[in-house]
Amino acid sequence: MLKLILIDDEERIRLSIAQLLQLYHPEYEVVASCGSLSSAVEAIRQQPPDVVLIDVEIGQENGFDLFKAFPKPAFKVIFITAYQQYAIEAFRFAALDYLLKPIQADLLADALNRAGDELQRDKLNLRFDAFLHNISSPAKNNKRIVLKTAESIHLVELSDIMYCEANRGYTSFYLADKSRIMVSTTLGEYEDLFEACGYCRIHQSYLLNLNYFKRYDKADGGMAILKDNSKLPVATRKKELLLQRLSEL
Repeated sequence: MLKLILIDDEERIRLSIAQLLQLYHPEYEVVASCGSLSSAVEAIRQQPPDVVLIDVEIGQENGFDLFKAFPKPAFKVIFITAYQQYAIEAFRFAALDYLLKPIQADLLADALNRAGDELQRDKLNLRFDAFLHNISSPAKNNKRIVLKTAESIHLVELSDIMYCEANRGYTSFYLADKSRIMVSTTLGEYEDLFEACGYCRIHQSYLLNLNYFKRYDKADGGMAILKDNSKLPVATRKKELLLQRLSEL
């Protein structure tokens, strides 16, 4: 049985989650239900959990401060938040699991399933670094993203990504230093996430960082020439979108 600790200053939220777990997730045992960070720190030390569900705002405290006591946590974390959309974007860039209040049973199930699949204890500190940087940075092109491969977790500046390429359910990130990172996430998810950050989907297989665009060539059906002289195809139906996005820069 997997051990779980709830951390939220609202007792009704903790009770609601505990009831959902009891009904739909008997594989989880709630070993502690905490209304403050101090009690949560003590509970985690006494009964080390597999998963922690924690509110971002706990009274006057910030839920991220829990990780001052556990800088390299040996447990998975699911955040509970009522933040506005701009902060949700920061969670997504940082690859942090989160649940919006009021908590829905199906979304709780999805988050717990992901936690169960990832209990190999990956490095949360990189994710927190990305989140805190992104939420404090107003510039859209100054974001950082966490990219998880089978072997590693990478913290990458969006400004260092030249383009992304789709490949059968995977996405490859081509960086300015000529390195490549491949992750098991579809390109469509990154298109949605990067849209407001200076990226343009120029082809079914390519998402381009417009900061690396140099010129458009009509040859071979339309090609985007990048600053390093590499070439990417531009789909006919995407040409007008590309020109429009360039005019907005």
